[in-house]
Amino acid sequence: MARDVIAPPTGIRPGLPYSPAIRWDKLLFISGQTGSHPVTREFPEDIKAQTRIALQNLKDLAEAGGASFENALNMTIYMTDMLNEFAAMNEVFREFFPNNPPSRTTVGVAHLARKGLKIEINMIAVLKDAV
Repeated sequence: MARDVIAPPTGIRPGLPYSPAIRWDKLLFISGQTGSHPVTREFPEDIKAQTRIALQNLKDLAEAGGASFENALNMTIYMTDMLNEFAAMNEVFREFFPNNPPSRTTVGVAHLARKGLKIEINMIAVLKDAV
C-alpha cells in the first residue's frame, strides 16, 4: 500500500521532522494542529479562537487529503487549561460537529510547542471515496 504525505493547502511544510498528514490505504492521519495561523504562526489568546483555528486547520488538511469532518473517526485534544477552558472548547467543537462527532480523548498538558498556545488536536479519518 502506498503511503502518501499530504501537505497543507498553503503548501508550506513544517521545518520539523514530521508530516502534516499521512494518507495510507483508506485512512488519513493528521498530525496535531494548534490554534495558530498556518502561514503567519500567530495566534490569539482566547481558547475559543484558538480552537476554531485548530479545527479549521484540521478541516483544511482533511480535505487536502481526500477526507472530511463527516468521516472523522477519532480526535485527541491536548489542552493547557482543561479545568477553566474545557466548556469553551466544547462550545466551538460543537460548531464543527453539531451531530455525530468522532470519538475523542481530551488530555490536560503542562505546555505545548510555544508559549501561549492552549490547544492542539490530531485526527484520524476515513477517505471520502472509501465510504
